[in-house]
Amino acid sequence: MARIGRAGAGRKPVVACLMPKRLAACISLSIASLAAPGAALAGEVVKPSSVTADVEVPAGGTSTVKLECPATAIAVSGAVRQAGPAITVRRSTPGINANDWRFRLAADGTGDRRVSTVLRCVRLAVPPGVSGALLNVKTRSRLSVSIPAGGTTPVQLRCGAPWLATGYGLEAGTSGDVRVASAVPVTHGWDFVLENVGAAPVSAGVSARCLKQTVRAGSAELRFRASRPSQANTLGPGRSASFAHRCGPGLFSLATGVVLDPLATIELAASGPVRKGWGRWAFREVSGGDRVRSFLVCLRTDSGFR
Repeated sequence: MARIGRAGAGRKPVVACLMPKRLAACISLSIASLAAPGAALAGEVVKPSSVTADVEVPAGGTSTVKLECPATAIAVSGAVRQAGPAITVRRSTPGINANDWRFRLAADGTGDRRVSTVLRCVRLAVPPGVSGALLNVKTRSRLSVSIPAGGTTPVQLRCGAPWLATGYGLEAGTSGDVRVASAVPVTHGWDFVLENVGAAPVSAGVSARCLKQTVRAGSAELRFRASRPSQANTLGPGRSASFAHRCGPGLFSLATGVVLDPLATIELAASGPVRKGWGRWAFREVSGGDRVRSFLVCLRTDSGFR
């Protein structure tokens, strides 16, 4: 478990440590003060935010991008939300700390090599009278997933009942032949189908980022709430296509999921949260009439300590 802490009055910083194949990280926010009325504790204290970076990958080369959340915020999801046709995403995974996400991108020698990455962050605006509030995130990973040539492999990742699934990561390897045919958010994790479009077996990895659903501070408690709306989409003819969907009022988009037909030529080029409560999906090799199911992970921002 990795812990990152900020000491409050009379408190010592939290010590950091790691466990193999399973990463758990947390941020401690502590305030020593007098008790406040219940109405103050129940106010909106969940403060989501975004960090973005746009890069152009050199022709025939690779670029590494690291995004970090602001101080006292944790990273709940990262994504490549827009990528040119020359781009292959080799890696999009949570970092070793609670507040960062890392990307590795490759480009061939021709075409649009621009990439837009995004990191979704969450912090607590701790009200007076609350002390010892602790935000917890953890990452569950499945490495060395074998995918046969021209075939698919399903993978399920679960963080456990106390945890809320918020984002996912992909280790696609160096072959450039791994595709995400399916990434479906469920309450406590993600369900994947990875596709190998190459002529040889490959190995890949996936990860699930999860947020501890309950935050306790003395006798007060905050509970994170999320929804996972989905829609069916039919794409028109053309080699590329895109669409966007919205979470709804009072919701902040954390991550996007998708289900494609692995037997079709269509592939996911990029997808991720945009603006406050939207998600965007872009596809390549669209033949027309392709059916796609899209998913959004949407966080309620009106939770408070009660």
